[in-house]
Amino acid sequence: MRRKRTCLIQFILVLGLIATVLLSLNSGYSQTGLADLWGAITGTVEKTSTLILLKMRLPRIVLAVLCGMGLALSGCTLQTVTDNSLADPGIIGINAGAGFSVMIFMWMSPSLHIDTKFYRPLFAMMGGLLTAFFLYNFAKRDGRIRPAHFLLGGIGASAGFTAMMTILGTNINSSIYQMVQRWLVGNIWGTDWYQIKMLLPCLLVLVPLLFWRVNALDLLLLGEDSASALGVRVGQERRVLLFLSAALAASCVAVSGGIGFIGLVAPHIARRITGLRHRNLLLTSMLTGGILLVLADTVGRTLFSGIEVPAGIVISILAAPYFLYLLHKQI
Repeated sequence: MRRKRTCLIQFILVLGLIATVLLSLNSGYSQTGLADLWGAITGTVEKTSTLILLKMRLPRIVLAVLCGMGLALSGCTLQTVTDNSLADPGIIGINAGAGFSVMIFMWMSPSLHIDTKFYRPLFAMMGGLLTAFFLYNFAKRDGRIRPAHFLLGGIGASAGFTAMMTILGTNINSSIYQMVQRWLVGNIWGTDWYQIKMLLPCLLVLVPLLFWRVNALDLLLLGEDSASALGVRVGQERRVLLFLSAALAASCVAVSGGIGFIGLVAPHIARRITGLRHRNLLLTSMLTGGILLVLADTVGRTLFSGIEVPAGIVISILAAPYFLYLLHKQI
């Protein structure tokens, strides 16, 4: 009975995601629908509609879905691994570490003469992994990860990286600085299919690896002592899961910008509707994250006429009160 209920909930979420995508496709200055999308694919509509749908709107929506799913999955894993319900790639500094690494790369790229779009996800992943490695060692005491140390260390790392990006931004050319500013606020504007092709291989590798370890995630919920007694190598599993989730968040951040709170809110919503078993929780979190980010991007570009509010700001406005509520409960 419970399994049928979970399948029904996930089916409803899939329908909700499809509806959100269609709503986003039809939102903006130019009103379009499914008929226009099909016409753009088959080449039976005017070039203006094809340009708007296939070159501007659709890649942006697809990227929002993929990044929302990736960030939600990363956040859900981090919350279990660190035993901290406030863990999120944005809050604990992984996003900022990835962004700082990307900014260093963009600053150096003119002299390197290489394809920045190709190498940017790799540098983002490297920055995210180094940040996760630092936080793991910072929060580890007597062989255990201390949730409070992990959270506070992440907040400090995030603030430090953001400050360094701002300082470095004053010493680079204006085009790179504007790109960094867009990145800092989580702006999905300017997306193309190339960025999606760069993100997809990362998702196709990292997402199955995380789903493959659902049993270990379930056992970690029991606590370190119980998990060890049941044969789990707790330290090894924590390291592997931490670095997989950090790499996933960093690869998403490389193309979407510093979007926070998706990895915090989506898993909490998913737990309320499907429970704690990760076999169901991970997929539900991903679907919820995809819906949230597409909605945030749609609201940001349609709420104010002529003004586009970045998706990261919309998410922050909506999720910050919930973060404070969770923080108050934990303290």
